Amino acid sequence: MGDYSDTTAEAGAWKQFWTGRARASEHQFRDARTGAFLHGYWQDVLEAALAGRSEVSLIDLATGEGEVIALVDQAAARYPDLRIEAFASDIAVDAVRLAASPRRRFEASPVVADSAVLPLRDASLDLVLSQYGLEYAGPGAFSEAGRIVAPGGRFHALVHCRGGAVETACSAVASLLGQVIESELIPRMKDFVVTIPKAVAGEVSQDDGQACADALRQALETSARAAGAAAPGPARDHVARLIQDCQAAAGRLGGFQTADLLAWLDGQAGELTAFHHRMTSMIRVALSDAQMEDCRARLAQAGLDVSPAATLDLPDGGPPLAWVLDARREAQG
Repeated sequence: MGDYSDTTAEAGAWKQFWTGRARASEHQFRDARTGAFLHGYWQDVLEAALAGRSEVSLIDLATGEGEVIALVDQAAARYPDLRIEAFASDIAVDAVRLAASPRRRFEASPVVADSAVLPLRDASLDLVLSQYGLEYAGPGAFSEAGRIVAPGGRFHALVHCRGGAVETACSAVASLLGQVIESELIPRMKDFVVTIPKAVAGEVSQDDGQACADALRQALETSARAAGAAAPGPARDHVARLIQDCQAAAGRLGGFQTADLLAWLDGQAGELTAFHHRMTSMIRVALSDAQMEDCRARLAQAGLDVSPAATLDLPDGGPPLAWVLDARREAQG
């Protein structure tokens, strides 16, 4: 089926997102009800997977801040004598740092790695888990995930699906951020920062200064309209804060060093572009029916018994939350 995404670009956007970051929810795109439903789903999966074991080895692939690892910790409360060896893997160092922080019942070992090239032995782990992450590493990641499942072990993942709830939400966010980028708000603000002091000093014409101010006002108005039409959420908050900060800075240019403002605007441009890229990347990695069948085939080629493709749906309907991908390796003896 070929690559599902530009994995190099996806990795760069997510590394930037996690760099220096504490735990946050702006990448999850779910309300409290959906979050509770997902947690309940994983609790059922994990409690069943842990039942009857005296020890278990597991890994959360493309772990992010370690949401699934945290849910393993919660599920393990039912099995106080269970010994757990856990690994948290992600391509972003700072994500792994968050995910591998000590838990109540175990401490996950950090693995900084591309999920398509895992530094782990064949058939070495009892549980291989992932939520909304493995697909960013491309189709080879599913082959790798299957490779490391131990005899009697299980692979279980939730994967972005084409036409699903996450893709729908990300499309709306990408539209908002795209409108702000297309308005050239930040380039026009940078021009304003440089040009207006020159106009005041008589180094450029008043007409040039007015044209610069008009261009910034137009960009601010365009961005404000886009934000006003958007659904509540982190993206709208991000844009509203950017507009407010630009307006405040424009109103008191004399209170800042030009170089400091330009550096701040460069940082804002980078954040805006990376935010937009993360949203479009979630859309790009959402797997079609055919791509899901390719994932299933890769797991089967790794020697696993693969369950039929299914989707995870909220009880009251709506677009599916994810593909559910489950596979097991037959126990030896």
